[in-house]
Amino acid sequence: MDLDQIEKSVIDLESYPLDKWNPKLCQNVSFRINGEGKWFYNESEIKRIAMVKLFSKLIKYEGGKYFVVTPSEKISLNFEKEIFYIIDFKRIDGDYFFKTNTEEWVKLSRDNELNVNMVDGQPYPRLRVKKHIWGLLSRNIFYKIISEADQNGDKLFLISDGVYFYLN
Repeated sequence: MDLDQIEKSVIDLESYPLDKWNPKLCQNVSFRINGEGKWFYNESEIKRIAMVKLFSKLIKYEGGKYFVVTPSEKISLNFEKEIFYIIDFKRIDGDYFFKTNTEEWVKLSRDNELNVNMVDGQPYPRLRVKKHIWGLLSRNIFYKIISEADQNGDKLFLISDGVYFYLN
């Protein structure tokens, strides 16, 4: 199946009941997201942001793996770092909101937590965008939130939605 056929099969749906969709896995096709958040379908880059936005809403986590699902198809999804890439943030009334590469805003909260792990000796800051789905903060955004962070001794943290999120 090609991208246009997939788009036509889901474009008219207002909500996506992913938990109710259980189509068969399509063989020999795949989605891939590279380390910069660019999407590929069978190794061809998807350049239309509207398509990327659509597919990002159709991600299902199942059995430890990720898929893009429609009512009639299930296609494996592989990614190098995280599914989303965090490209901006803003602070409103003391709470932090982060913008994904699909132009969605996510409020930093208990459900959408921020954590910073060390990977290969470098900070790896990520935000939970949806259950089982994370977004990697760009290096630029991470440094900007560090400059805004509060400090208690050697601990840097943000407070959002009444919750403390430690950056180190």
